[in-house]
Amino acid sequence: MVDHGYHIHPVGRGHAKALSEVHKGCFFKGWSHLEFESFFERAGVFAGLAYDKKQRPVGFVLCWIIEDQCDLLSMGVLEENRRDGVGQMLLDYALANATSLGAKYMMLEVNINNTAAHTLYESQGFEKFSVRKGYYTNADGTLADAVCMRKAL
Repeated sequence: MVDHGYHIHPVGRGHAKALSEVHKGCFFKGWSHLEFESFFERAGVFAGLAYDKKQRPVGFVLCWIIEDQCDLLSMGVLEENRRDGVGQMLLDYALANATSLGAKYMMLEVNINNTAAHTLYESQGFEKFSVRKGYYTNADGTLADAVCMRKAL
């Protein structure tokens, strides 16, 4: 893999605007900076921003540890930076942090139509355990199922 100079930094409430901007660039229904700020009011929340070599944020991950479980709440990479290993870096960051903070499992939900994310998660040992019907709203207004996945840490 070519080294594109990406790196990840842990971030918190003070980075809510940057997290929101990247989230809006990744998803049809982006979260506001106020929504990101509210996550950091909860105990056990951690996040990371991926930056390119010019120090521009290009991806993020947001997780919440509750007891022995880590919920990967959201993760995304801007389209122009996909397929460069950024998603793998963010997932590795999340898994390492969750493990170091005592989580025994990681869970996530992913749009059934997001084949790239499915491939990434399955390659890291995540397994499907359920489906939430009509959980996501696509850009065209149709509904998509969420595939619920879990991995032991």
